[in-house]
Amino acid sequence: MQDAVKNKLNPPSLSNLSLMGPIGKQMDIFLYERVLSDFAKQEIYGETEEKFRLREDDKHAVGMWRGEFWGKWVISACRVCQYKRDEELKAFLLQAALNLIATADPNGYIGTYQDPLNCFSPDPEAAMAAVGWPCKWNWNIWCRKYTLWGLMEVYQLTKDERVLLGAKRTTDQMLEMLKENHIRLGATGTFSGLPSCSILKPMLLLYRATEEKKYLDFCLEIAQDWNREDDLCPNLIKNGLKNTPVHTWYPQPEHWAKAYEMMSCLDGLLELYRVTGNEDYFVAVKNIYHQLKEHEGNAVFSVGFNDLFLGAAKWDNSCSEPCDVLHWMRVCYELYTLTGDPEYMDVFEQAFLNPFLAASFADGKWGARAVRSAGRHQVATFQSSMNHSHCCVNNMPRGYMNACQAFVMQGEKGIYVNMYTDFACTLDGIKIEIGGSYLMDGHVEITAEVKEPTVLFLRIPSWSKKTLVNDSATEKAGTYHAAAVPAGKSVLSIQFDMNPRLREMDKAPLPLAPEDLPYRRFIQGNDIPADIMTWDQRASLLYGPLLLARSKRVGSTEEEMYHSPSICQKGYACQVTPVQNNQVRNAYKAVFIQGDERVEMMLCDYATGTNHWSQKDPLLFNIYL
Repeated sequence: MQDAVKNKLNPPSLSNLSLMGPIGKQMDIFLYERVLSDFAKQEIYGETEEKFRLREDDKHAVGMWRGEFWGKWVISACRVCQYKRDEELKAFLLQAALNLIATADPNGYIGTYQDPLNCFSPDPEAAMAAVGWPCKWNWNIWCRKYTLWGLMEVYQLTKDERVLLGAKRTTDQMLEMLKENHIRLGATGTFSGLPSCSILKPMLLLYRATEEKKYLDFCLEIAQDWNREDDLCPNLIKNGLKNTPVHTWYPQPEHWAKAYEMMSCLDGLLELYRVTGNEDYFVAVKNIYHQLKEHEGNAVFSVGFNDLFLGAAKWDNSCSEPCDVLHWMRVCYELYTLTGDPEYMDVFEQAFLNPFLAASFADGKWGARAVRSAGRHQVATFQSSMNHSHCCVNNMPRGYMNACQAFVMQGEKGIYVNMYTDFACTLDGIKIEIGGSYLMDGHVEITAEVKEPTVLFLRIPSWSKKTLVNDSATEKAGTYHAAAVPAGKSVLSIQFDMNPRLREMDKAPLPLAPEDLPYRRFIQGNDIPADIMTWDQRASLLYGPLLLARSKRVGSTEEEMYHSPSICQKGYACQVTPVQNNQVRNAYKAVFIQGDERVEMMLCDYATGTNHWSQKDPLLFNIYL
């Protein structure tokens, strides 16, 4: 079927891409440990499938979310399979889908809840008895969203009609159940229906595969319920069109403004825009993006505060869930393919190179539950009683694949080069290889082999004040430079101005009491001492797209990281020089100069200075200087 709105830019197939260099190596380790190894297939995957046989997510009054892990792992694995062109993994994934379908009830229901109709928040008293607080969790439809999505990814990979039939039957059972019981999807689950309504994205995959109108009608019902005259929370479209800060839409955003789930809904709404052409869907998401960037952008280049939209930009002590980073990247990616506006790739790149890579631990075996601005990253094991799975960790391979597809895209006018670490791709007979020392000193070499004259549109990041292409100055930052390359093999040399710049607080961080939510959520998990939070006026240092940090991995002491005098608002000029260090990907000597005063320190990229499970050390790093 043909969409009403086409992308302006499209990525190559994953099978034609290769992320190389140190970041590619980190990714390959993670993909092996989490997806490709025998342990990943037998133990990590195995426990996700088992939960569909046990159906224990509604064993207690508070509904759990074990059903999400199968879909998250399978979505990631399907994309890794394409990237690696791995026929063995492809066969494994087909059998995984058939195994899951074999757990279905006669009416087609597949799930981890014993009762398919158990899709509402529990009674507060029953929840209090079960978990000790009046928890409102129910994740039934949310889990079914990931089941449907995983099945659709396997179908797209294999084209096996048995998988599509299984996806249709479990979806039809859900639609009939909702209709027969007069259940509004937005009334199910928790957080004002955001998790449940995020089924919009995979439902549209099913609609495209079948062209059955009932699936599109259901998606339109979801959108209609976000554009209500009575302004029932969350009313995403109506509020998005008003273009006001998300955390101000309704009181107590901690009870409804769940970041990752809301951005999942935005991803689906952009997909519905493609299918229908309804401009309101696009404008609402675009407006919400700008509001999130301004009011929820945090110190580590993600959005929100620990998976909530609370006006996070005002909290200098930042804490961000990797699922939020992933879905912030997703929103930027989808807006970019629809518009070609390089701003979205500026934001995507910073999210990928900083909080995403910080969350993906170097040994590839696990990842963060939340990345912090100081201390160590939060880690959660045995989440929802799972031994080997975690919501963010199971999602991370998909984040890597999203990043691979963002590097180079194709449009009507030529090829768009968006990111500049080591990479290679082939598309329509065109070969492009990116090398150089971008993150060390801003130098990039692009080799292009083309059959006929082609234009390469090179993204000039907003932070590069002066950029040279083959020694000639280019257009201003935040635009594209059009480089015409003749038929044959050409080499382009690019020099970006890495522009070291202090991001200085204009006042001391807002005071927080121990009972305040941001205080509690920053220090929770892994025994983080409260005194590592920053309460005086400080600065962080940006270098090109990177956030830099002090870290014990480059020799910083606890005294230097947490008790040294602040350099904020003192008029320092800054010089940054790359240095070699075997402990991190990128290390730098920073010198701050004001008159005769000179302050020197060793810094590193935030990601590799922090992407370790430092169980025995709560004081590993600090971004504040």
